[in-house]
Amino acid sequence: MANRIVHFEIEAKDAKRASKFYADAFGWEMDQQGPEMGNYVVVKTGENTGKMEDIGINGGIYEDSEKKLNAFSCVVGVEDVDKAIADVRAAGGKVFEHNMDDKGHDMGEKIDIPTIGIYVKCEDTEGNKFTLLQPSPDMSQTKP
Repeated sequence: MANRIVHFEIEAKDAKRASKFYADAFGWEMDQQGPEMGNYVVVKTGENTGKMEDIGINGGIYEDSEKKLNAFSCVVGVEDVDKAIADVRAAGGKVFEHNMDDKGHDMGEKIDIPTIGIYVKCEDTEGNKFTLLQPSPDMSQTKP
């Protein structure tokens, strides 16, 4: 398959704080680069073993004093959405408790999408929004 997303980047006013958030919330490994690499932080989200459950991407965190990026929102796959919500909050992030549908109805914190899974909108310590997704057991049977 061509044109896959192969890396993600997270903009941060405080790269150390952002690195701590993602390490604490998801257990991601951080590899702080030196000044010769712009103090970039390489983020490792897991091992790519070739098994479907291990497929994912790694990324990086970079520091910028002013929020400039208009970016894609990352979706973080989790096994237990309730544990992930607790981990996000414990790491200093926010979980959006009121998600509105296109008709103005409050859908609550967790939204269950049939055959896809349960998702929750969140925000890290830097104001970057992301989504947690606990995949549905039916997801592997869904054809594009």
